[in-house]
Amino acid sequence: MSEVTITPSQIPEFLKASIVHKFTCLFTGMPGIGKTEIVTETGRELLGNTKDIRLSQLDPVDLMGVPQVVDGRTRFAVPDLLPNVDRDGKTGLLILDEVLDAATAVLTGGQQLILERRVGSYIMPDGWHIVAMGNKKEHGGINRGLSAPLKDRFAHAEVIVDASEIITYFIKKGADTIVTSFLKSHSDLIHQLPEKGGSWAKPTPRSWYKLSQVRQGNPSDSIRFQLYASLVGEGVAAEFISHEKIADQVPDPEDCIKNPMKTMIPENPSAKYAIAVGLAHWINVDNMGNVMKYLGRLPSEYAVTSIMEARKIKPEIQDTPEFGQWAMDNVDIVLG
Repeated sequence: MSEVTITPSQIPEFLKASIVHKFTCLFTGMPGIGKTEIVTETGRELLGNTKDIRLSQLDPVDLMGVPQVVDGRTRFAVPDLLPNVDRDGKTGLLILDEVLDAATAVLTGGQQLILERRVGSYIMPDGWHIVAMGNKKEHGGINRGLSAPLKDRFAHAEVIVDASEIITYFIKKGADTIVTSFLKSHSDLIHQLPEKGGSWAKPTPRSWYKLSQVRQGNPSDSIRFQLYASLVGEGVAAEFISHEKIADQVPDPEDCIKNPMKTMIPENPSAKYAIAVGLAHWINVDNMGNVMKYLGRLPSEYAVTSIMEARKIKPEIQDTPEFGQWAMDNVDIVLG
């Protein structure tokens, strides 16, 4: 059974509810989509302080504390990495990251901390709240599993990639405009998981933002491709560099949809192809009419490319009157 899904923009409200009503969230999702950054920012806004502990990197003693003999009794020294009121403040958010990748012995201590708000000799300050995060096996995580009591304690939510949200977030953060224009027309390349035996470098929101920073640094042509490829992979880097060369000639897909009869038509064939493919990722049942108006101003081969690609991505557009009319006018292509 799949988990409840939320988008990155819904994390703050979800987390706020968990703090107010005193329950613990477990946010899962693909790596590199901004989960940790958003949770950290929200924790600081709501509680003033945050601490991030990556359970996959810990040994059991790191969380439980080193055993010591005091007055003939064994006690565990309080680990320095856990929240301390004098040092870290009276309120805050403790982020237990990579929970699903933690070793079983480490997770035993983590479970006690989550269930009982204590571990060893340590007691969690009342003003501190816990949130857990992780990547499932299908998202590239190790996923050693959780006990039934621990699963039952969490409110589970899977954070999914939302292309429009990520692009809007990039724009707010001052990301390079060529990067955002590329992602608008290639939303399927915003996030991809590494393939087994393939390159480790794959596009994620995190790697795209790093590429944006690299591009703003104006790297030399001699190393540009290698820098891009090291972040998003060779194939995607090559596509992006092709986009760079014609980016100033390609209209914004949103402009094409809002003003299909007034938005410019590129003169360069590569730019025509770029906007045709870009619009294929923006077409939906609501804007199909306007998209078709713009595509109708392009040479027919570009419109065919766009529509045939779009129906693979969103088959539901085939139920629209606009697609029906186009299919009747191009029956050989549709049946072929």
